[in-house]
Amino acid sequence: MTFPSCGCKKQEGFSSQECPDLLVQKNDRLLMYFTNQPKEEGKNPLPFFSLDDYINYLEIQRNKGIKCPVLYLRQENDAQGNDIYRMRPSPFELQGGLPSSSDILPKDHEIVKYLDASRDNGPYNQNNYPGFDPQNMFVGVYTDLDQVHDSTQVTTKSDNAMDANWGGVEHTNTMIESGKYEENTITRPVLSTPKSSFYPSIPSNFENPIDVL
Repeated sequence: MTFPSCGCKKQEGFSSQECPDLLVQKNDRLLMYFTNQPKEEGKNPLPFFSLDDYINYLEIQRNKGIKCPVLYLRQENDAQGNDIYRMRPSPFELQGGLPSSSDILPKDHEIVKYLDASRDNGPYNQNNYPGFDPQNMFVGVYTDLDQVHDSTQVTTKSDNAMDANWGGVEHTNTMIESGKYEENTITRPVLSTPKSSFYPSIPSNFENPIDVL
């Protein structure tokens, strides 16, 4: 009677207890916790006094084939000045899991006309700023007002100080002095136009008016 044998080499793995699963940042120090193991000074939590130390630790672990999912908590202050721990993707990405650019709206989205009762009485209310929308009727839709706002973000430098690509104070002043916004210039209103007459027989220091036909 013969028995089959296997000449395969046994590969030893590591248990979940050997995997760190919690990384906490307090000020400039990182603490790596093994929550399945008892606490031991200098080992659990494992301290990292700089981000470079943590990167070096990750490289050593990955060279050994160890890749552990770790929950990252960062100590921050809330609006009331209290110390809280906020979950972040990693010490290298602190955007709270949000991408750097949002693709929620498709590129070929439908443009909805912005309805505003405060500008719906022409010709008296033309070219006014949009009124306040207390009911939030346009949340989640792409309006023509959004299109105007996004048009300033296509260029390298924007004249609008509210855009992320704002060119700065000198750039905005240069655009204003170039006459780009001349049609938006506000002047003092002329409340009355006095009637006057010209008599050529009366001596005057001014030249006679020229009739343009």
